[in-house]
Amino acid sequence: MSKIISFFTAFFLILQSPFLFILGRDGRQFGKAALVLEASSYAVGTEAIKVTLHNGTLGSLTIGGCSLQRWEGGTWNWIAPRDSVACAPYQLKPLRSANATCELTNYDPPLAAGRYRVGMGGGVFAEFTLVGLSGEVTLTTESETYPVGTREIKATLYNGSPARFDYTVGYRIDKYIDGEWVTVGPNLGFIALMQYLLPGCGETLICELSCNEPLEAGRYRIGVGGACGEFTLV
Repeated sequence: MSKIISFFTAFFLILQSPFLFILGRDGRQFGKAALVLEASSYAVGTEAIKVTLHNGTLGSLTIGGCSLQRWEGGTWNWIAPRDSVACAPYQLKPLRSANATCELTNYDPPLAAGRYRVGMGGGVFAEFTLVGLSGEVTLTTESETYPVGTREIKATLYNGSPARFDYTVGYRIDKYIDGEWVTVGPNLGFIALMQYLLPGCGETLICELSCNEPLEAGRYRIGVGGACGEFTLV
């Protein structure tokens, strides 16, 4: 009887061990580190992509912030971000995973269609493709004009591209002033939540026109990711 109990106890411990967590799931392999993306292609204009690093080795893995490379001329070339952000090294324990968000908007000029790969340290990379839009990711307001004092408007975000469109939850309000767009409204894109639209899918957004100061008559646009929809307050 004691042998049977010992057998089931050992079996239970194996089920609860990190090995079962690592093996065979989402590209996880024992003895290797793997970087996994949610998709293999994204639409041009995608704000950010989610990445997951799996450490299937028996040693800790030193990781840092995300880096980006582009395939050009038969080789991988590093792309320098517009604004460098310091990221302290992090030790990922054996048989554990870590999630991160790789920003794609911090580059000048903006990332064009092509083949890319993202890295998080340890010589581990994951490839993806930015797909040029045969259609476009569009944001369209319910009406072209609204009276001054309007509190909220409806807008439709539609992915007419052939790839999934990822964006952060939130929106911004810009006003056209002296020949350029200036952000005047709440930029809620800092919220660490991601949403996505599959090709051919759309979503209705309720956008509050609440700013530090009441919006005056003029030309405005609402921005979500790389998509913008214009409207006029009269």
